[in-house]
Amino acid sequence: MKIKLIQANPAEVETECLAVVVLDRGEKSETKATVDTSDAVIAEAAAEVIAGGEVTGKLFETSLLHRPAKIKAKRLLLVGGGKAKNFSLYELRKLAGTAVRFLKAKGIRSFIFLAPDNLAAEEAVTGIVEGAFVGNFDPDTYKSDRKDQKIDELTIMAKGDTGSLQQVADAARIMGESQNFTRDLVNEPSNRMTPTILAERAQQMCREVGLKCEVFGGDKIQEMKMGAFWSVAQGSDEPPALIVMRYEPEGAPEKPVLGLVGKGITFDTGGISIKPSDGMEKMKYDMAGGAAMIGAMRGIALLKPKLKVIGIVCASENMPSGKAQKPGDVQIAMSGKSIEIINTDAEGRLVLADGLHYARQLGCTHLIDAATLTGACVVALGFVNAGVFA
Repeated sequence: MKIKLIQANPAEVETECLAVVVLDRGEKSETKATVDTSDAVIAEAAAEVIAGGEVTGKLFETSLLHRPAKIKAKRLLLVGGGKAKNFSLYELRKLAGTAVRFLKAKGIRSFIFLAPDNLAAEEAVTGIVEGAFVGNFDPDTYKSDRKDQKIDELTIMAKGDTGSLQQVADAARIMGESQNFTRDLVNEPSNRMTPTILAERAQQMCREVGLKCEVFGGDKIQEMKMGAFWSVAQGSDEPPALIVMRYEPEGAPEKPVLGLVGKGITFDTGGISIKPSDGMEKMKYDMAGGAAMIGAMRGIALLKPKLKVIGIVCASENMPSGKAQKPGDVQIAMSGKSIEIINTDAEGRLVLADGLHYARQLGCTHLIDAATLTGACVVALGFVNAGVFA
């Protein structure tokens, strides 16, 4: 998707669609919808539908006006941003995605998004660009009737220093593209995303962005005495992969060194402690933590912070077989710690134990790990919030 920045009179610009944010400035249960722009012509074009109660400013509400009065845009898209007092970059990012999904489903290929006055220009551009890329993502890779629906060009109308706005737009593009890169990895079915293929995708990404990347197989994992990691991998015919990515920019201090460690279980049956069949197809997502770290390394390489970062992904399947570990087995982790296996479906903490210890051996001073570690997180926090332990 091409991103353009312009400064112009929004009513005078010709476009397929002009998208604007509508906020509710009413107190508590009172509704008082207003277009978040100082442009009187745009506000007047939306005045009738707002006065009639059709547009309330409710979060994610969309209303499309055709041939709006006194505006050269063919359409005016009003996107609800919720209560004005709660409106932030977080909401704007989601609104941009909402606008993209709404318009691409109608076959529209390009549009202009008017940056809201409620946020600083740099913040608004960041949210719009990142949200638009995430909203433009197409997950239907393998559908036989896949539709060609996407936004090819997004123009952002914002006031401010052009150079500064372009910088934040470029950074937001990297963030959005890296998220979509991660989503592509996560969405792949397990027969098309084995540990070996995940390692190949990581290597390809590293070559493209200039990262160092090493991949170690089962023999090296055993040689390094990663007993916890190997105990999970030993039950599968698919070989495991230990993926190590390094970002070492010139001029970066020796310390701190950030370690990003991801769980990369490309399919999790539960092993001998096998899961119920209902919903097991979703266990292809058990490598999402590893994919997130690969995507993060991509973003880091392109954003170029002055900080050394090492990314580690422990990729494996967790399968039942005659070679698989069993409840009651005792494994020795890389740290020398002995672990009694009670339930083989608790494999995430095993691979992470060795991944985190290895990161410390490589010199990481600060560690972050990401994993789809337990369904109990959903029980505790629901599907909206992510669990973070610090």
